[in-house]
Amino acid sequence: MCGINGIYGLKDEFRTRDLLVHMNSKLTHRGPDAQGIFSRAGIGFGHRRLSIIDLSDAGRQPMSNNAGNVIITYNGEIYNFRQLRAECKNYEFKSNSDTEVILAMYEKYGEQCFEKLDGMFAIAIWDDDKKKLILSRDRMGKKPLYFTWSEGIFVFSSEIRAILASGIASAKLNRNALDNYLQFQTVYGPQTILEDIQSLAAGSYMVIQNGITDQKKFWTLDKAKEKFALTGPYDKVIKQTRELFFQAVEKRMISDVSLGAFLSGGIDSSAVVAAMSKVSDSKVKTFHVCFNETEFSEQKFADLIANKFKTEHQNILVKSDDFLQLIPDALNAMDHPGVDGVNTYVVSKYTKNAGITVALSGMGGDELFGGYPAFKYLKKWNKFRILGKTPVALRKSLVGMVKKRIPESQSRRLLQLAEMKKWDFTSVYQIFRSVLTREEIRLLGIHPQGYPGLQLHAENPQKIISEISIAECITYLENVLLRDTDQMSMANSLEVRVPFLDKDLIEFILSLPDDFKPLKPGKKLIIDAMGDLLPEEVWNRKKMGFTFPWKKWINAELNEFCRQNLNYLKDSGIIHSEYIAQLEQSLDAPENPNWIKVWNPVVLANWLQTNQVNFG
Repeated sequence: MCGINGIYGLKDEFRTRDLLVHMNSKLTHRGPDAQGIFSRAGIGFGHRRLSIIDLSDAGRQPMSNNAGNVIITYNGEIYNFRQLRAECKNYEFKSNSDTEVILAMYEKYGEQCFEKLDGMFAIAIWDDDKKKLILSRDRMGKKPLYFTWSEGIFVFSSEIRAILASGIASAKLNRNALDNYLQFQTVYGPQTILEDIQSLAAGSYMVIQNGITDQKKFWTLDKAKEKFALTGPYDKVIKQTRELFFQAVEKRMISDVSLGAFLSGGIDSSAVVAAMSKVSDSKVKTFHVCFNETEFSEQKFADLIANKFKTEHQNILVKSDDFLQLIPDALNAMDHPGVDGVNTYVVSKYTKNAGITVALSGMGGDELFGGYPAFKYLKKWNKFRILGKTPVALRKSLVGMVKKRIPESQSRRLLQLAEMKKWDFTSVYQIFRSVLTREEIRLLGIHPQGYPGLQLHAENPQKIISEISIAECITYLENVLLRDTDQMSMANSLEVRVPFLDKDLIEFILSLPDDFKPLKPGKKLIIDAMGDLLPEEVWNRKKMGFTFPWKKWINAELNEFCRQNLNYLKDSGIIHSEYIAQLEQSLDAPENPNWIKVWNPVVLANWLQTNQVNFG
C-alpha cells in the first residue's frame, strides 16, 4: 500500500520534480518506507512506499519496464499477481513485486489488463511511445484516486491534500456537493467537497492522449449481478458461498509483513477470523476495541471468537479521555470530511502500534448479505408500491392511522414517502439513506442531487435485494466506509483488506435470486455458510455495529468543541443559521439522540478550517 502522485502537461521538468517532491511530502503517512520520483518534460510521477510484497529495493516505484518506455506508479495489492506473472512468459522479471506484473500485463494486453487484475488498486501508467497517460481504479473503489485539470495541466494523487499542495488546484468549496454532504453524510463521486477536484470512478480507466480525455468502465455491479444464472438447491448455494469466502480470505493473507484482523465480535468479522484460522498455519492476531460503557461493548463476543480459534488477541480499552485526546489527530488525518472516520482511526492506530501492517476487516458483509434495516424496509415497500398510484392525501391518511404504533423516526420517514409524487425505487431508496427530514431540507434550502446516474429497478421481484446491495455499495460503502477506512488506516500506515468485497464473491452473491438471500434472520445466507464454525451466541443475537458512545460524548466532553465549529458555520453563512441554531439547542440535552446531525457539520467545519477552504 502506498501513495501516488502525478503531473501531466507541465513543460518545465525541474518545476515538475519540485512539485512532486512537495506532493510526496504530504503522503509520508501512506508510505513511510521509501519514496521515488520520475520526471520528464510534460510528465512526472511521485510515489511513497509502504512495503508489503517484495520488501527489497527491486520493488521501489515509480518503476519502468525493461525497455524503459512504460512507467508505473501504483497503490494497492494484486492478489492474483503470481498467476498473472505465469501468463507473461516472455517478460524478463527483475523483482518479485506485483507492480512489475502490472507492467508486464500492460505490455501484453494494453488497457484490457485492468479487467484481469484481482485486487484493490489505483494505477497510473505513462506509455512514452504513445505519449499516453492512463489512470485506473479498482472495481469497488477501495483505493482513492483524485484529479484536477487547470489550464492544460493535469494533476492526480491518492489524496486531495497533495493536489492542493501542488498549488495547481484551488481549495474552493463545491456548494452542490455540500448539499449532498448534509443530507447523505458524504459527497458522492465523482464530485468531492472541493469544486476543482474530482475522483476517478470505481471500476474505470481514463486515457489522456493528444489533449483528449477518454474514460471507460471495465466492470460494473449491474453487469456483475447478471454474470451467473443460478437456480440450484439452497444447500449448493451455501457450499459455494463458503468456498468463495474462504478463497477470498486466503487471497488476502498474502503478505511479506505482519498481518492481523479487526474483530468486532459480529458475524462478519468473526467469519473472517474463522476462515483465516482455517487457512493459516500460524496463529491469527486479532484486535478488538472496547469501552467502559457496557451498552456499547461487544467484548464478550470477540473473546468467544478469540478463544475458539486460539488467536493472539488484544482487547483495546478506549476511555473517554483517551478518545478525546485522539480526536484532533483523527480529524487532521481526514483527507476528505467524513462522519464515520474517527472510529477507524482509533482501531487502526492501536493495531499499528501492536506491530501490524496489514489487517483484514469484515466490511462489506452488510451490503452483500442484506444486513441493514433498509433491506427489509425497501423489500416491504416493493410489495406495496401500488400505493404510489393513489392520491397523496390518501397515503398521508394511512400513515396517520399507523404512526402512533411505530417509532417516531419510522413514522417521519413514512410521511416523507407518502408525500412523494414520484414513487420510483431510486427516489425511495434515497429517502432511506437521508439523515435529514423533508422539513430540514426545506429549512436548509438545499437541493441534493443524490448519486449521479443511480437507477434501481423493481421489475424483477427476485432481484430486489441485489438492487439494494448495488445501491448500498456505490453510495454508502464506496463514499463513506471505504473512503474513511482508507484515509484513516493509511494515516497510521496500515493496510486494510476486505474479503467480503472480493470480485468472485460479489458476482456470485449478486447473481442469486432473492429466495436464496432471506432477510430473516438477518444475513441468513452467510450465517448458514459459516455459522457452524462460530458460537451460536455470536450469530444469534441483535446486530450492534461498530460505533462509539457519541450521543453521550457530544453533549458532554465534546460539547464545547461542537459549539465552536457550529459557530464557525453560522458565521460563514454557508449553512442556514436557523438550522445551526436547532443543532446548538440539541446540545443542551443530557444526551443527543440525533448526534449524527450535529457531528456531520462539525467534522465539515473542522475540515474547512484546517484546509483553508474558500467559499467563492
